[in-house]
Amino acid sequence: MFGAVAEWPNSLCSSRGDFGNVNLHTELEERVARFIGREAALIFNMGYNTNVVTLSALMGENTLIISDNLNHTSLVNGARGSGAQIRVFRSNDIPHLEEVLQEAIVRGQPRHHRPWKKILVVVEGIYSMEGAICKLKEIVEVTKRFKAYIYVDEAHSIGALGDTGRGVCEYSGVDPQDIDVLMGTFTKSFSGMGGYVIHTYTYICIHIYTHIDTHT
Repeated sequence: MFGAVAEWPNSLCSSRGDFGNVNLHTELEERVARFIGREAALIFNMGYNTNVVTLSALMGENTLIISDNLNHTSLVNGARGSGAQIRVFRSNDIPHLEEVLQEAIVRGQPRHHRPWKKILVVVEGIYSMEGAICKLKEIVEVTKRFKAYIYVDEAHSIGALGDTGRGVCEYSGVDPQDIDVLMGTFTKSFSGMGGYVIHTYTYICIHIYTHIDTHT
């Protein structure tokens, strides 16, 4: 015990973006990223807030979130808090998703009809109340065709799907590199607490850290 106290502080007294980061945070992020098969991860102390903070940080004015109508409340509140416009498509209904994307691109933003700065499709790996599994392969194909980004919430699918428990990408035969943002939690299959975001680009991490510091 005394060795642990000597090596790590009892209290960080600051957000991670300032002076609240220790090597345990970094080690866990590296392990999560390796497990999923991506470059980097960012961990949070609460699964619910992982979605709220990440969506609020990545999206904003003049952007569009296209959300599955069965998405969890944390995704709904994150989308609402981001300031982005929101459209909804029927769960796992690929033709309807395609229709919503096509209309969004053709019509553009309300009033002036300028192109959206960013379009993000948000889905879950497993929809918790229904137990339905996301048709990820088809959704990825549609989003890539329309040059939209994709955000996948794996709170219930990580550890539960795939031959080695690596989630809905492994289960569906989708390369994790084709998913722009992969979110998951430690509170289900991993029997822990907190959440994580797997991302491709460093700028995502910077945006999220900035957002956390601004709201703490």
